[in-house]
Amino acid sequence: MAQPLVEGFPGKSSSHGAFGWSTVWLLDDGVRRALIDVGPPSYIPLIHLGLERLGLTADDITDVLLTHMHWDHVANFTMFPNAVTWVGERELAWAAEQPAGTPFIPDLHVRELLQRDRVERIMPGREVLPGIHALDAGGHTPHHLAFFSDRIDTPAVFAGDSVKNIYELTTLRVDSTLDERQSIATIDRLRSLLTDTSGVLLPGHDVALALSDGEVRRMRPQRAGIGYFADGVIGEQDRSIG
Repeated sequence: MAQPLVEGFPGKSSSHGAFGWSTVWLLDDGVRRALIDVGPPSYIPLIHLGLERLGLTADDITDVLLTHMHWDHVANFTMFPNAVTWVGERELAWAAEQPAGTPFIPDLHVRELLQRDRVERIMPGREVLPGIHALDAGGHTPHHLAFFSDRIDTPAVFAGDSVKNIYELTTLRVDSTLDERQSIATIDRLRSLLTDTSGVLLPGHDVALALSDGEVRRMRPQRAGIGYFADGVIGEQDRSIG
């Protein structure tokens, strides 16, 4: 069973950069409970609430699978004391080579991954856990991974930011990538995998997506809300996307 603990949202501010609202996916086969990406620091209470709704705690997570080394996907791996953290060997090495202050690379988290026990470094093509395979999904970052599971009711591709949202899967046009050509090739391969397996795609900043007869659709409405303070009044703006 795959489900979101926190659902992401595709968007950025014209004045304050990316929202960093990434999706945290839980894959539970009754034996292992794996999180695919773990969100930014602001997600800590949301992750606790999401686990609590399922009768779980952070102690129950057995594995954390990281698609790539951006802050909004890796920041909370330390909050799961019993989990093994799985990270791409080449992705981690690449991130470690970047100077402090490189956009989106959390250098303190990179350092912690290099030094910490219970961190496994993986390569594309490996079966990371039973029924969960690591796929080469480069472009957004050079050595980005996706994960494919065929041991759940509906096969699923956990795409991370190799496919951030419905727009990218539909159009093959990508935002925020280090290699546009590589990103387009990755999305094309993942579309073929969805077609071949009748699977769903679980993106980095959107709800689950289905591809049928060449048409992409959200499997549930997309919604986010922003609270704001003005003249001593607390307000809220909602944004829903079908």
